[in-house]
Amino acid sequence: MSGFAPTIAARQPYRGADFGPALRIIRKLFSFFPYSILISLALFSAAFCQAPPPHGDWQSFERMVRDGTLSQREGEKAVAAWARRLEKEYPPGPFGKALFFPLKGYTIKDVGGKNGEGYQPEGYRFLDGNKHRGHPAQDIFIRDRDQDGLEDLTASPVEVLALADGVVLAAFAEWDPEGPFREIRGGNYVWIYHPALKLLSYSAHLQEVFVVPTDRVQGGRPMATLGRSGTKASLPRSPTHLHFMLVLSATMEPVNAFPFLKSSIPSPR
Repeated sequence: MSGFAPTIAARQPYRGADFGPALRIIRKLFSFFPYSILISLALFSAAFCQAPPPHGDWQSFERMVRDGTLSQREGEKAVAAWARRLEKEYPPGPFGKALFFPLKGYTIKDVGGKNGEGYQPEGYRFLDGNKHRGHPAQDIFIRDRDQDGLEDLTASPVEVLALADGVVLAAFAEWDPEGPFREIRGGNYVWIYHPALKLLSYSAHLQEVFVVPTDRVQGGRPMATLGRSGTKASLPRSPTHLHFMLVLSATMEPVNAFPFLKSSIPSPR
């Protein structure tokens, strides 16, 4: 009898599914993943550096610089960030460029030294705060022989005026020779940002301060009275004067104020 022998295929050993291509893709992803992290961190760091500083207002930033509680590295980042922020928040359009002499009743003739030679910026760094070196300013002296802080001819305080249109960034009026702030060299002072000039002005050795941060001031308008506040300005050997400084808003580097004072409009007494 012819038999029928069914054909049975030889059993092949099971080799499993071929995951080779998938594994190669996964390896590539994992090899790329650390670089993705690095790139993300770099982008995050760049964004962080460009962000406004953590201090909510410029006065808080200035106080930290003055009192030496801000590191140089943090300070440099904050200076750059604030420059961008101020330029964005206060475009120059609404602010005039007209210059006014900062002491009522006085003129360029009352600036100390000859042709502004009192300006000695060597060694000055804004970020050094109260311990800064140099004298990057012009001193404007008043007639006050008895050193009572009053003008001799009028027996009245001398008004300190805004150099130009601007916004008050910081004001300090707590100096006392016996108080906790007696070591503040500038005594009572005011910082103003002048958008149209791209400058900040600093007026120091004040008595009474009329303005507060965010106030918009008009050039030639009173913002304080002159006094004898400050570590050295309060001493008998120091004539009563206004310490007036200008710095670039972009870098906080000093600028000689003498040419600005020379071209400014005096305000009669």
